[in-house]
Amino acid sequence: MRWNELTGKKIGLWGMGREGQSSRDALAKHVDHPDIIEISEDNLSALFECQVVIKSPGVSLYRPEIQQLKDKGIILTSNTNLYFANKPSSTKVICITGTKGKSTTSALLAHTIQELGHTCGLGGNIGKPLLDFVDDPLEYMVAETSSYQCADLTGSPDLGILVALYSAHLTWHGSLERYHADKLHMIKRAKQCIDITKLSMCIRDGAFCDGPEILFPTQALPLYGQHNLQNACVVLQAVKILGMDPKRCAAAFQSFHPLPHRLQKVAEKNGVLYINDSIATLPESVVAALDTFRNYPVTLIVGGWDAGYDYHALNSTILDRHVLAIALPDTGNQITTPYHVSNMAEAVRLATEKTPTGGVVLMSPGAPSYNQYKNFEERGNDFTRLAQEAQSMR
Repeated sequence: MRWNELTGKKIGLWGMGREGQSSRDALAKHVDHPDIIEISEDNLSALFECQVVIKSPGVSLYRPEIQQLKDKGIILTSNTNLYFANKPSSTKVICITGTKGKSTTSALLAHTIQELGHTCGLGGNIGKPLLDFVDDPLEYMVAETSSYQCADLTGSPDLGILVALYSAHLTWHGSLERYHADKLHMIKRAKQCIDITKLSMCIRDGAFCDGPEILFPTQALPLYGQHNLQNACVVLQAVKILGMDPKRCAAAFQSFHPLPHRLQKVAEKNGVLYINDSIATLPESVVAALDTFRNYPVTLIVGGWDAGYDYHALNSTILDRHVLAIALPDTGNQITTPYHVSNMAEAVRLATEKTPTGGVVLMSPGAPSYNQYKNFEERGNDFTRLAQEAQSMR
C-alpha cells in the first residue's frame, strides 16, 4: 500500500516489537493524522475494528485470526511490504533468506557493495527494519529476510538469494513443507535469483575463482569455516550480477568485521581458542562448526531448549571425531557424552580443565536458548564473559 492509501484508515499495529515501532514512526511521518491502535494478545478483538492491519513477523500467518481478517475484507500488510510499496524506485533490493548463513551473507554483501563505492543499506531481519530506510535514496538495499517476512511478501526483489535450507520455525509455519514453501515464496517473486547449486564462483587451490579465472586468495576472508567460503562465493556471484567487478572484492573482504556469535573467537590462552557459535541453533550447524575445526582437539559445549530436533547425525560426528562433548539442558540428554552440566558456568569451567593446549573450546549449542536465556545473543555474551574470565585464570 502507498502512503496515500492509508489516509483516513483505521490502522492496527499487531505486535509492537522492533518492526511495530518502526511502522508506527513511519505512519506518523508519512500519513496525515493516522488513526492507529496498538494490538496485543490482550485486545485481539480490536483487530476487527481496523481497516488495515500491519502484522509483525512474530505473528504467524497461519493463526485463525488471519483468515477471519481476510473474510471481513480487512487489508493485511507488513513493515517489509510497506517498504517495497513506498521506497525510491531507483533503489535495487537484494533479499537474502535461508535457515543458516543469511546474516553473514547479507552483512558481507552490503559491506562489499559499500566498499566498491556504492550507497547500500542493510536491514530487515538484521539491524534496522526496512521502513527505517524508506526515505533514503540508496542505490542498493540488502534485506535479510526471515521465513516470516518471506511468507506474505508482496514486493518483487531485484535479486533473490536462498542460502542453506534446513528445518526450523515449525511452530510458526505448521509444517516443514510449509516452511520451505514460505521461504521459496520470496524467490518466486524475485526478478532474478541466484541458484547456489549453479554458481560460477568457486574455491580452487586456496583461491576464489570465477570459473577458470582466479580472483584472489581465500585468506582475504576473515571468517572461519567452509560454509563461510561458500557464503562468500554467493556474495561474489551477486556482485557480478549487479555489474560490479568481483576481482575488486579482496580489499572489501579483508576489512569485513565478522558478526558476533557466529564462530567468533572470543578468547585465547596458552594455545586454546574459545569460539562463540551461539547462533548455531540447529544440529546441522554444529556439524558444520565441527567441520571447521576438524584438525584440532575440540571440546564442544552443546545443548539448549528442546525444539524436537534429531541429534543422531550430530552424535555420530561427535563419536567419529572423538569430540569431547559437554552437554547442557535440555537437549543435552540426547547427546552422547559422559559430561552433563546444569549451566554455562559449569560447562566453561569443565571445558577449560579438559581442553589440551592447541585445542578449541567450541560453544555451538545446536538448539535454541529459551530454556535458560532470552535469546542466542544473551547466551553468547554469557559464554564470552565466562571464556574471558577462564582465559585470565589459565
